[in-house]
Amino acid sequence: MKTNTNQSKQQIPEDFLQYVWRYRAFETKNLKSVTGQSITVRHPGQQNFAGGPDFLNAMINIDGTLWAGHIEIHIRSSDWRRHGHTDDVHYKNVILHVVLEHDEEIYLRYPGDLQVLETKNLIPADQLERYKYWLQSKNWISCERQNPGQTQHIWTFWKDRLLVERLEQKTESIIELLEVCGGDWSETFYRKLARNFGFRANAEAMEMLAASLPYKIIQRHRSDPFQVMALLYGQAGMLNELFSDEYPNQLRQEYHFLQKKYGLHPLNSSVWNYGRLRPSNFPCIRIGQLAALLSQHEHLLSLFLNSKDTAEIRAVLNAPADVYWNNHYRFDTKVESGRIYRERRPGPESLDNILINTVSVFLFAYGKSKGIQELIDRALHILETCPPESNNIIKKWDSLGVPSKHSADTQALIQLYGVYCTTRRCLRCAVGIQLLKK
Repeated sequence: MKTNTNQSKQQIPEDFLQYVWRYRAFETKNLKSVTGQSITVRHPGQQNFAGGPDFLNAMINIDGTLWAGHIEIHIRSSDWRRHGHTDDVHYKNVILHVVLEHDEEIYLRYPGDLQVLETKNLIPADQLERYKYWLQSKNWISCERQNPGQTQHIWTFWKDRLLVERLEQKTESIIELLEVCGGDWSETFYRKLARNFGFRANAEAMEMLAASLPYKIIQRHRSDPFQVMALLYGQAGMLNELFSDEYPNQLRQEYHFLQKKYGLHPLNSSVWNYGRLRPSNFPCIRIGQLAALLSQHEHLLSLFLNSKDTAEIRAVLNAPADVYWNNHYRFDTKVESGRIYRERRPGPESLDNILINTVSVFLFAYGKSKGIQELIDRALHILETCPPESNNIIKKWDSLGVPSKHSADTQALIQLYGVYCTTRRCLRCAVGIQLLKK
């Protein structure tokens, strides 16, 4: 195995040394401590990403004696002192100090009680050079030229882990919102669902709208869809003027009554984005679709929690906006003459988006919170039955030989790119580690 004897003079990231130790990616035969004692690594320990030693519960044989304890890794021995470990009780059970270069004697209680393994002449130079190239790479992802698609046997389990990691990450945001909503799951779901109906262009505005209009008020008027629409359009700041059409004027009149009743304060209409959107994606139509959905079902969250059929959930979400929108894109603005009128339902891609980003996430979060494995499994099933998403990230992965069968795959790849690739966390990526070893 080729090694580089001058690596002590190079800048080597500490996380690379952690990778080397974790996967024993160095010359392990005839290991000796700096004082000449033989070292055999029985188990490198579990890597610790929290505070304390870098690896916990390792097993090391030193001169015939088996030791169990922790491993600390540094570029230089003196980093132990610089990092403040000398008087830290969390480091008193360290059994081996692994360093690139030994430049200072370190001990726990008395001189000679902490063995040091110096690695500067043990690390394979090719792996180090590849990793340094990755850190400096200007490619879309660091390992792009190493053909990441070739490691197909790694991708299956890695995608599964990434998907769960993404769902757990999204669960954290739901739990945070749940606290804001006073522990009310229905209110939390309503706000997240509203945000999703805004899609990318109006997500923030739709969530602001839902926050300004509590779900309990919607439920009180659910039996009258016209009042639900008046509440939503009024709170959206879209009913602040007189119109030529009778329909929006009636909504306006109804909203003024409900506004006084509940002391509501509408949003400023400037929060809504219409630029570069297809008319079918205009916020007024999306609000109409949300209003129809909220009017049709008294306990929307319960319905989704109890439904075991993805097709049934899709049918529930496929609620059309009021017939007014069949030939209008905005209040007082009709579609072009000669265009075919049609119901304004969410399209197939919009339904997939809501299933992927709201329904499945909420089933997962609720199942995690309540300890209901069936809901977690159903969340994963929804993602495995939805078609793969199509965006620039997924297209790029596909071009690198990493295809997607369904949205579970695409969600995993989005997580990989956003959390690992863009931040150069190659040494925490299963594919990156495999490619680095090669």
